[in-house]
Amino acid sequence: ALVENMATDHLYLQDTELYTCVAKVTSVYETDFSNDVCSVIVTDRTVMHPQGGGQPSDRGHILLEADQNSVFEVEFVRKPSRDAAYIEHIGKFKSESFAVGSSVLITIDKDLRMLHARLHSAGHLLDAAFSRIGWTDLVPSKGYHFTDGPYVEYIGEIPTEQRQLVLSQLSEQANLLISDKALSQVLVTVGRDGERVVEIAGQGCPCGGTHVKNLALIKGIKVTKIKKNKNTIRVSYKVSS
Repeated sequence: ALVENMATDHLYLQDTELYTCVAKVTSVYETDFSNDVCSVIVTDRTVMHPQGGGQPSDRGHILLEADQNSVFEVEFVRKPSRDAAYIEHIGKFKSESFAVGSSVLITIDKDLRMLHARLHSAGHLLDAAFSRIGWTDLVPSKGYHFTDGPYVEYIGEIPTEQRQLVLSQLSEQANLLISDKALSQVLVTVGRDGERVVEIAGQGCPCGGTHVKNLALIKGIKVTKIKKNKNTIRVSYKVSS
């Protein structure tokens, strides 16, 4: 598959709440995916977020614009390598394959997208909450914003005997920020160098994920556990359903 020179425009970076787009098929091929042979569709633009940066893949479907009974179910979205300019939509055709050059309609599972955005923004919100309760020397190192036990990790230490107190202070502070209308707007900026920075409660962080536009959409957050993990502190959390 000659896809090296085919870039996909990442529309999800511009708007988390864009759930559908029209695109052109630039390549179709097969791949091995989770012990199965699946089809891959590459398009010139997409609303689908590929798995990466601690955020799970979007799911949804791609329809042929000329015949909307022609359906491709998208099970997984990925960039084949970190520097790849194109995005692979992996799944199964429920009908005939699509021809290269076809115009298609890409639609994501809206509820799943918003859940991922709430979890991702909640993870960043903990950075700001830590600063506000005085733990300014912890360095964010990793985020896991999946539905099955989301957490953020920081390089640094919180002594065992202080963890229970920090846990309740963090939850309290994060929820205060969620309800603070003056700070609830989430700002996304792209610098001249192309670096995208997401700013939550005054705290900026380079990020390629999808975020809520307003912290109120997180509804509520609860820090459930703080534990040491090698040389990092792992802070587990959940968002209100």
